[in-house]
Amino acid sequence: MEGQSFFQLLSDSLAAVDSFAKANKTELVYISKTSVMEPLLEQFQSCLYNVRAGKFTENLEKADRERDDALVTLLFFIKAFSRVKVPAIQTVYEQLNPLFKQYKGIKPTSYEKETESINHLLKQLAQSDYQSSIQALNLTEYVQNLKAAQAKFEKVCKERLAEQAGKTPSQAKALRVELTELYEFLVDFTEINAYAYPDKAYFASLRDQLNAIRSRYQKRKPAKKQKKQKQKPASK
Repeated sequence: MEGQSFFQLLSDSLAAVDSFAKANKTELVYISKTSVMEPLLEQFQSCLYNVRAGKFTENLEKADRERDDALVTLLFFIKAFSRVKVPAIQTVYEQLNPLFKQYKGIKPTSYEKETESINHLLKQLAQSDYQSSIQALNLTEYVQNLKAAQAKFEKVCKERLAEQAGKTPSQAKALRVELTELYEFLVDFTEINAYAYPDKAYFASLRDQLNAIRSRYQKRKPAKKQKKQKQKPASK
């Protein structure tokens, strides 16, 4: 089970057990276990979402600003040529403008989407027809600047991912083991009590709640295809 699904399973289960403990204050085992689980679960969540604002994060933000500036500069120059009334320039501008118009709104998007869009734009501009148009407007230098800024961003992005992967939280792994033991204890303890004390319906109710929560996060196996029964030929 992935980290996020595991966290959600335990978070939902803990909420159910916590409500049970508050309603049945004589069941001290549940009160004791929830008090241990709550801070551990918070620590596990912080391991999932904690992104260290270190050197690579700062470098990534800087590289993103640089590629944004390179893209905006290129778009600015393309737009400026719309005012040039020389027929040859107008022809080249009318060829390039529809292409660049597709990329005007990519700055506010996510890193991944902007990366995909800029790479697609650069791939388009590498085609011979667009190359000659870029050269005709003396924009080759600005396209190269965008290409270099994009390459730098991708390099820093890989370094940042490598940094995060290198910190694959051994702490999170240890917390997961501890939380799993506590969770399984509560599930088993509830199951035993529901069986041993049928007169105490609240144990059976909690057991059913925990089972329902667990079923939401279990991977479902694909349904087996039913074999088509061969029809017997009709008798003559």
